[in-house]
Amino acid sequence: MQWIADQDKIRTLAGHNGLMEIFSSGAISGMELRRYSDGEAICSVGDRLEHMFILVEGRLKIHTLLPNGKSLLVRFARPMSVIGDVELLRQYPVKNEVVSMGESLLLAAGRALVLKEFEENTALLRFLVGELSHKMYTLGQTTALNLLYPLENRFASYLLSLFADSGGQRVEEIRTSTLAETADLLGTSYRHLNRIVRRFVEEGIVERKKGSLSVLDQNKLVQLANGNLYE
Repeated sequence: MQWIADQDKIRTLAGHNGLMEIFSSGAISGMELRRYSDGEAICSVGDRLEHMFILVEGRLKIHTLLPNGKSLLVRFARPMSVIGDVELLRQYPVKNEVVSMGESLLLAAGRALVLKEFEENTALLRFLVGELSHKMYTLGQTTALNLLYPLENRFASYLLSLFADSGGQRVEEIRTSTLAETADLLGTSYRHLNRIVRRFVEEGIVERKKGSLSVLDQNKLVQLANGNLYE
């Protein structure tokens, strides 16, 4: 993780993401800008947070750790997602792993700064209520997806979530070498997921080439996902 001491960049990113309408100018000036590299953790299970994070560039993967040591995907986060709001304000330990996918930029607001803003900033309160509502909705959606839907539907939802972020380009995250990790995140075995990948290739939904997958038929994925995304 790298701290970026650049107030102009902080203000530019805040303005681009609409944060100037949510936080006071003093609060924006008091935030830190942090850069995380691919695979780097923003927070881990058991951490006690001293900052609330706002994703302003890049994307994050949020997954939970199961008692058997495996992981289960919760959702992907895009810019303006808030990390650590509940944990910071209620001083709860972190329950999920949050990892950067590619390079990500996050603004970090300390607990004292956030509490001070709460005293008279109704825009911030409305923003966080909306964020909490979204988290509750998506948590219910992904829980049902992980528990009730067949793997082909879950994998289609996973691919669509990545596809939306990559602008339809090659989905680099799905490589032969990382299919085992993807299988863990989807709550299945590598062998079962590999069968689904082969079937998707045979049906012309994806192309497997040079160790990575490309989406060929987005409409078919949309049908299989049935409106469910990990986001």
